[in-house]
Amino acid sequence: MENYLLTIDQGTTGTKVMLFTKNKDVMAHHYVKHTQYYPKPGWVEHDPVEIWEKVKEGVRGVLEKTRIQPNQIAGIGLGNQGETILAWNAETGIPLYNAVVWSCRRSETIATNWLQQEGWNERIKQKTGLIIDSYFSATKIEWLLEEAPQVKQLLEASPSALRFGTLDTWLIANMTNFSSYVTDHSTAARTLLFNIHSQDWDDELLQFVDVDRSYLPTIQPTVSEFGWTDPEVFCGIHAPIRVSIVDQPAALYGHQCFEKGDAKCTYGTGCFVYMNIGEDCLTDANDSLLKSVVWSKNGKTTFASDGSIFSAGSVLEWAMDSLSLFQNMEQLQKLSNSWMEKEVEIDDNLIFVPSLSGIGAPHWNADARGLFLGFTHSTGKEEMIKAILQGIAHRVVDVVEAIQESTHINISTLKVDGGLVVNPYLMQMQADLLGVPVVVPDVSETTSLGLALLLGEACEWWEMDEMLPEGQLTTYQPRLEEVKRKQYRNEWKRTLQLLNEYYQ
Repeated sequence: MENYLLTIDQGTTGTKVMLFTKNKDVMAHHYVKHTQYYPKPGWVEHDPVEIWEKVKEGVRGVLEKTRIQPNQIAGIGLGNQGETILAWNAETGIPLYNAVVWSCRRSETIATNWLQQEGWNERIKQKTGLIIDSYFSATKIEWLLEEAPQVKQLLEASPSALRFGTLDTWLIANMTNFSSYVTDHSTAARTLLFNIHSQDWDDELLQFVDVDRSYLPTIQPTVSEFGWTDPEVFCGIHAPIRVSIVDQPAALYGHQCFEKGDAKCTYGTGCFVYMNIGEDCLTDANDSLLKSVVWSKNGKTTFASDGSIFSAGSVLEWAMDSLSLFQNMEQLQKLSNSWMEKEVEIDDNLIFVPSLSGIGAPHWNADARGLFLGFTHSTGKEEMIKAILQGIAHRVVDVVEAIQESTHINISTLKVDGGLVVNPYLMQMQADLLGVPVVVPDVSETTSLGLALLLGEACEWWEMDEMLPEGQLTTYQPRLEEVKRKQYRNEWKRTLQLLNEYYQ
């Protein structure tokens, strides 16, 4: 009886479950969306119980499609959102509040207060590789401790029962019927509480946030045994969870960016640029980029320099739903295809900065808001759509340029994945503004592929040097003259300067 690998990519908008064979082929996949909650402007929440149910729905979906038996699952790999955090009662297993999502800005005041404490941003950067921002879990934990009624009640009545966890920890706890309370290095590294040098929770930072170590999970390597699933609660499956990792590092692995200097960008709700920097974890307080663990296995830890752009796909959703610039994504695709056929070039008469949730790396201005600059009587919907796509591409270049400056490594090609890479106009503009080729693989689910590659290693099905040969690639070559490219970039930088000066 043949065995299979089960991967679960739990993302911001939904969960993708896939089954892989020993030949690294996809046997089946099933995608399930979950609800987004926006209780106040800038706030984003997920229902952790709903996410758990959706994960099981996705698993049942692939089992039903293939008719394989639960006992044919050899191992499980789990990808997670990263910074999204929740609290629950260990005695009941019931969440005390909705999960506070990575893009939620409710803890901005907390982050601002931390920044005002002299020397702490530099101290945190040196220890964690991150900067103080509401993006990261620790600020959200403090908000839950101060503002969530059920968290405060449990803290007073039975503090030993309080548990905080990112979504990997929550899902592993449920999958094992609460016998495991764990996370991995890559996920812990996104909390602001993890010391990337000692690779453990940092006691000084725990004291700073007033979080007891017992409230947090045990940290393990990315490839290790996180527990066995309980068949009574997890679709009849009794199998080891052998990989747990943040989705963006999983995508980096899926692109087979194994060498120092290899880089990728994922275009989803936001954009996430990662460059493999090897085993170097030295930090620079003046560096505007983040340094984080991407995976740990076989006694070695690999790091990346990375930068996050908070608004990308979410901006297109806003343009469709709130501005009615296009009816659906199919119409946007047709427009983009027509622009490619006509070889429509970049137009800097109208500029859009996609900072609807503040500006992330490398500028880090939480107060910034979206900006259109250059409206005239002739500006129409198509011009606005082009400006939005160009704004996304410019923001990616901002991060790539900062990574190159920080690491002193030039990116020769950018590997890309995510929902937006099907837009040819966006990808061509990305290559034009970067000045290097942009490579789109034929495998769209690189996060799931990364999970499968890691999981196959963990199950001793294959070695790292037996990875997939490069499949069919679509490569967008830059077509702008360097003088023109620099002109567009300088106009963009002037616009960003205006925006940042206004929102100080």
